[in-house]
Amino acid sequence: MDLHPITEEWLNDWVWPTPFRGPGVDFRMRLTKERMVERWNTRVIRVLEGVERMDEGWDQGQFGPAFAGYCSEGPRHSLNQMCTQLLSVPISAHEDYLDLLRMRARQVWDEVKHGGLHGDVLIRGGQAEKETDLMEESKANFQGSRSYFGMVAMFPHMHPLARAASNYYVEAGACLGIRAILESSKHSLSIHENLSQYYEEVMHFMEGKYQMDMYCLTEAEQKPVVEALDFLQSPDFLRSTSIGG
Repeated sequence: MDLHPITEEWLNDWVWPTPFRGPGVDFRMRLTKERMVERWNTRVIRVLEGVERMDEGWDQGQFGPAFAGYCSEGPRHSLNQMCTQLLSVPISAHEDYLDLLRMRARQVWDEVKHGGLHGDVLIRGGQAEKETDLMEESKANFQGSRSYFGMVAMFPHMHPLARAASNYYVEAGACLGIRAILESSKHSLSIHENLSQYYEEVMHFMEGKYQMDMYCLTEAEQKPVVEALDFLQSPDFLRSTSIGG
């Protein structure tokens, strides 16, 4: 498979290097090569193909990416999504998953901050005078992706490691999409929306990478990650979102 240079560079920088050795690393590497790299590469190509059209939309006063970003990462969805995932770790297992809980608690703040970034773009673009105005705008509050409703509702009933599949696989797609936009977009609001977000998305990806390398050591610990990935790559899920497809 021929990889786009953006994909290849990103894999060499962030995916392949690891200080660890063991069954968790072997598991992640196998899933990455067999089920993720091709989809990530497709993501880059699709985003690059659509950047010119996206910039034209910005020039015409269409703020689809910013509204979509606020839907996904605004305060309401961020708190719903990120706080409920903490419930997947029962109190009796907190000591075993302390690093995981710290990472996920930090991500609550990151996602709310990203929502504020999208809100700032909408305000700068004249779509609202202040962020609270967006609470009255349906385009800023509707998110049809099953990653926000299906998985959020199920977090309290899922294995603590299931979320690692989303952190690793989906956040990688976000990172690569942002890189592709920054490589080719010419619109100042588009660049503003993506530039400061990139490295935090990399950090979220690295959380999933660390959790798979460190915690997924047995077949029982690997099974929930595979099941979550099956869901994220299922036709029903892909019809509800463009991320990761």
